[in-house]
Amino acid sequence: MKSTTFYHTSLALALTAFAIGGCAQNAARKRAMDPRQASVERFVKIRAPWSGTLAANGTFYYIDLNDGVQQIFKRTGHPGQGVALTNFADGASGYTVSDDGRWITISASTGGDEQLDLYLMNTTDEVVKPLFVDRETVFGSVVWQRDSKAFAYRANKDNKSDFNIYLYNLENKSNEKIWEKPGYWYPADFTEDGRKLVVGHYVSASESYLWEVMLTGTGARPLMPRSDKFSLYAVGYDNNDTYLYVTTDYQSDRTTLRRLDVSGNYLIPVLPQFNDHDLDATVMNQKRDIMAVTVNVDGYSELHLFSLPSFKPLRTPDIPRGLVRNVRFEGSTLLYSLTNTITPGIIYRWNVDQSDSKPVALTKADTQNLALDTFSLPELIHYQSNDGMEIPAFLFLPPGHERGEPIPFIVSYHGGPEGQYRPGLSRHFLYFMSRGFGVLAPNVRGSSGYGTAYLEADNYKKRMLSVQDGVAAAKWLIDNGYSRPKMIGAYGGSYGGFMTVAVITQAPEIYGAACDVVGIVNFKTFLERTKAYRRKLREAEYGPLTDPEFLESISPIYLVDRIRTPVLIAHGRNDPRVPVYEAELLYKEMKKRGQDAELLIFDDEGHGFRKEANRIIFYTRLADFFEKHLQVE
Repeated sequence: MKSTTFYHTSLALALTAFAIGGCAQNAARKRAMDPRQASVERFVKIRAPWSGTLAANGTFYYIDLNDGVQQIFKRTGHPGQGVALTNFADGASGYTVSDDGRWITISASTGGDEQLDLYLMNTTDEVVKPLFVDRETVFGSVVWQRDSKAFAYRANKDNKSDFNIYLYNLENKSNEKIWEKPGYWYPADFTEDGRKLVVGHYVSASESYLWEVMLTGTGARPLMPRSDKFSLYAVGYDNNDTYLYVTTDYQSDRTTLRRLDVSGNYLIPVLPQFNDHDLDATVMNQKRDIMAVTVNVDGYSELHLFSLPSFKPLRTPDIPRGLVRNVRFEGSTLLYSLTNTITPGIIYRWNVDQSDSKPVALTKADTQNLALDTFSLPELIHYQSNDGMEIPAFLFLPPGHERGEPIPFIVSYHGGPEGQYRPGLSRHFLYFMSRGFGVLAPNVRGSSGYGTAYLEADNYKKRMLSVQDGVAAAKWLIDNGYSRPKMIGAYGGSYGGFMTVAVITQAPEIYGAACDVVGIVNFKTFLERTKAYRRKLREAEYGPLTDPEFLESISPIYLVDRIRTPVLIAHGRNDPRVPVYEAELLYKEMKKRGQDAELLIFDDEGHGFRKEANRIIFYTRLADFFEKHLQVE
């Protein structure tokens, strides 16, 4: 494996790797276009490479768009022109480079259906060969042995409801099932000798466990007894395989870093200075003598470096406030990216051993020549929900806005529900601000990043409390003079799509328009139709199919009569998470009642819109929709 990484975030819809490239010259800044004069298409086309990896021989790999879809690229010099290594019709989803840099596994699917196939490329001849291709199976979570001779991965090919773990040996091309139990299992880390593998069992956003599997025999044992429900994720073994570094909320409300004694199954706290915050990512280099930790602080992230095993702090590069991502090592060389709402996800290289050096930008972005520094960073605000719960939110105001002047606003609800809105660059947020709109992005209860109690505060029977939080966000805008009733639009994707439809049924007098993207409207039909391997995970969050009365009580489809706003419904035909049936059902029920509904379905997309051409169509339609219905009278 390239480096051992733990990410405690859910993947969502947002594409955050779009940015401004480098430090602009004064002359270029003068020539930059005023964003208020730009089209939606120009904002959508802002982009920068992402998911960078530096191989042992110095080759830089990354993902970028090629003819509107994402592909794997490489670059051998700096600066230099990147070369596309893949040409999948629907793009590549991800890749993993072996420690010796000789091999790359590549994931790709068809039409957004997320049924990921696995391909293998030998970097010597750069020929991409299909390794595991099965349109009914998902392959993923590749973890390389440290000698680069084999890798572990998960797949649900034997039982579509459960993920088993396999070991593929490159020398003899053998493929062996090494772990089979019910549930969602994934490989995490090998010992240096390759004889043991830590595997994870993901139950829900707040419950996960680890086992250690003996690959030279048949033994396996759980790491930490299940005396109570908690989350336990592997960062990786230390450099002599005595300890396993883990992140966990065991007997804590926060996700903290611990050292797990693998012989005695007890946890040793480390880095207690971060115990009041959730950790984002924890990464070690190949020698496992350097660790990078990013800490989630009010939605932003802070990067810290430590030498191991002493955890002596090391100097970090100077990084502006924002989101630090793409944290990876090649030896003592650190890669990271930095983005915020007006700054791109530029990938930087920095040598830990030369701490007085300055970071070197490995990528640049196509800003479409827009002066994005016209905009300012959002303000972090807090508002109270109906029951007094304090909800954090990010407030975006258009350039030149004067306090007390009511303007049209969009309340953007994130997906998950255990996601978290983080202040990275959002192209459609920038577009709406350029047209005089404000945006409010709340992290309603159930969001990650604020501790386990907050994460679980919307589970099962508490579902509608998060909807109350969503309505309270719009009411806060009105109560504080930022907007007025019917000048506020609801917008969100996936779980955020559910929130969108739910809030306009609970407070129809507030919202003037709504856009539901790949959202849930009937929890029973959603659970019945979602992919089998996702059903148990979602039942743990929303409630089981054995409780149909409750699922009906939280489904906004039964309250369609209350809707008083125009609704734009957008979905991908091949969505495996929230099947397109949900969009078609909402549209049918609204049209049956003579309500104002528009339906936009992309036949070559899934849970979100990955192709640039489709994103241009969608965001143009979205912009026209909100500008039509939310303008000041």
